[in-house]
Amino acid sequence: MPKSFTTLLDPDVVRDPHPTLAELRRTSPVVWDPVIETWLVTRHEDVKAALGDPRFSRDRRLTKSYTPPDPETWAARHDEYTMNVSDETQHRRWRKQLSAGFTPRAVRRMEGLVRAVVSQFARPLIRRRGAVDLVAKFTNPIPNTVISRITGIPPYPGEEDRFRQLGQDVIRQFFPMADAENKRRGEQAMNELAEWIGKLADERRQEPQDDLLSDLIVGNQGEDAMSNVEIIMQIVVLVAAGSETTTLGGTHAIRLLLEHPDQLALLRADPSLTRNAVREVLRFDFGGAGSMPLVATEDLEIGGVVIRRGDMLMSSVSSANRDETVFDAPDRFDITRDTRETLTFGSGPHYCLGANLALQELDCMLEGTLEFLPEGARLIDDELEWESIGLMRRPVNLPVDFG
Repeated sequence: MPKSFTTLLDPDVVRDPHPTLAELRRTSPVVWDPVIETWLVTRHEDVKAALGDPRFSRDRRLTKSYTPPDPETWAARHDEYTMNVSDETQHRRWRKQLSAGFTPRAVRRMEGLVRAVVSQFARPLIRRRGAVDLVAKFTNPIPNTVISRITGIPPYPGEEDRFRQLGQDVIRQFFPMADAENKRRGEQAMNELAEWIGKLADERRQEPQDDLLSDLIVGNQGEDAMSNVEIIMQIVVLVAAGSETTTLGGTHAIRLLLEHPDQLALLRADPSLTRNAVREVLRFDFGGAGSMPLVATEDLEIGGVVIRRGDMLMSSVSSANRDETVFDAPDRFDITRDTRETLTFGSGPHYCLGANLALQELDCMLEGTLEFLPEGARLIDDELEWESIGLMRRPVNLPVDFG
């Protein structure tokens, strides 16, 4: 073990994991973290292999850090009725039911909706002056609005902020090594959000609409049909993931472009680079040092190290995305680089179902940003606030001086 490495929970590692991850890739690519009691995998080849290996379970109930929610709550039902805890047969069945709504073709049909939402929040920022928090005004409300319209789970009038906060709070309990308070907050939010969705599901049974919730209710027939609880839990996860992760992606995108004005100028000069710029943002700085824990269901070998049945393992996507053997000059932010080997959305059968939608949203958010962000706008660094949740560190705001 490198002398400088103690645990992923070291505050310096949480703040900036990349120097430690780079050292681990060179010296100890599969290393044991004695504090978290997990293996950490850092090289691209090994991370990709672990993410796609069916011998690793994503069932968080098997991890050593798991604390069971109160029985009979929606948080407890989540741990029984979602794709990450299902066996492979059940996983394929549920994924098939949901995937039709997120194919590239289906997402293209949603493009008008996404652009309309982005325009709704971008227009008021055109010709703005002074300091603007782009998290509050732009990157935070857009993803939640988009996913709620797609799934058919609109916030009740006047409760948009509450609905958005519920979605973002749900995901907190799944951040690697989240503390007890964030787990409690996430479980309470899941219970409230599930009840919200359950009431709307009852309405859709009486009057189906053109949305994913109605499709799952009306189109679920035969032996592969999902139960009411399964439908509610899958929609809860989609709303939560579609709110928080895309907000983070959009926030990091604007931040990184402001911190690298040469790349921002390049994008302004050639907007066709937008999709690759998004992928480079997700490669360069998205997520913490670890990932959702996996649990070995049998003895196996990764990177020459034997992982025993029952051992917990984290595949560091952040490290894989800066692996020197895959990406040239990986610590350089370059929106023109080849980003095809980026692993942010996973790999194999568990590749992120919402990846196409997330990429389209982030594309539109960057295009909208270029419309309202004036030349000379600058990030107000000393007012930028960060929040740490377990191994994750996320910006709470994005203060930008529009001049």
